[in-house]
Amino acid sequence: MRALLPVFGVLLFACASAPPPSAAPPTDTGAPATAASATASTVAAADDAPVPRSRPLDLTNACPHDVHLYFGDQPGDGKGQPGVVATGATIPVPRGADGTMVVWVVDDKGFGLGSVHITKHMRHIRIDTACMKIDADSTR
Repeated sequence: MRALLPVFGVLLFACASAPPPSAAPPTDTGAPATAASATASTVAAADDAPVPRSRPLDLTNACPHDVHLYFGDQPGDGKGQPGVVATGATIPVPRGADGTMVVWVVDDKGFGLGSVHITKHMRHIRIDTACMKIDADSTR
């Protein structure tokens, strides 16, 4: 057993001192490697590009009861998302990739009662105290 201890020590030392494998690409100077490098740098540049930020958008409910919402082109189309805003609450509203959105007030069954079309410049949506009007503007 004692004779094996120095052998294990030598093996561990040899494994620890081995240089890491080279990450450099082959030195082939052919056109395919150049095209691959250009493609890789283009992908890296696209990943590093800043993502445009859209304006924050919120919705305030002045109605004396909770209001059911649908964020999407048409209630029931399966492409949007439902939501509920409590009395007196303000919630963030999602935007589409182009900064627009359609916000619907819906009944308990999901049928549309009224909507507002949001543009990328709008910042605030309000449901009035009579629960009869939904509007949007670019000021707060």
